[in-house]
Amino acid sequence: MSEREFQGYITIRQKSDHSMFTLRASLASSTVKASLKTCLGVAVPKRGTYAQTGETLLAWMSPDELLIMVPRAAGRASFAALEQALDGLHYLLADVSDARASFSIEGSAAREVVAKLAPMDVSSAQFPMGSFARTRFAQVAGAIFVEQEDQLSLICFRSVQDYVFALLCGAAKPGSEVRAQS
Repeated sequence: MSEREFQGYITIRQKSDHSMFTLRASLASSTVKASLKTCLGVAVPKRGTYAQTGETLLAWMSPDELLIMVPRAAGRASFAALEQALDGLHYLLADVSDARASFSIEGSAAREVVAKLAPMDVSSAQFPMGSFARTRFAQVAGAIFVEQEDQLSLICFRSVQDYVFALLCGAAKPGSEVRAQS
């Protein structure tokens, strides 16, 4: 399900098909790791990456924080299962679905569009499939990950979703392609 879409020299889609949770806990804990694997079927990812099984994704945000994305239909059940599995441990689990927005950036020049907006090297050599990073997009914070070589996903605060959508559309506007100078 998409909320809105822009077709430029690549496609920008706002997505609303996932629930998102933030988990703050000791990611080195075998109990936390086992709980995540049991409840979601996904192992804790390494630094700077995400791990995915089907439509469920765990993204490394910091040494004690994960972003969890599950299909919207499974959101409540997944959240409740995690709360039960983590009961008795020191953790914070928050449903941030209403506080975050997600965009898909699709096309052969998807990385070029992101490179126009983020102060990071998004080349496939430096940011390969499976990579996840927090960064800035012009004036706002966000996160980016590579789903496929020609498809990246961007997450930002919902309060700046219109700004981010406009940034992405401007960067993907036909005629704004980056061309080598001769």
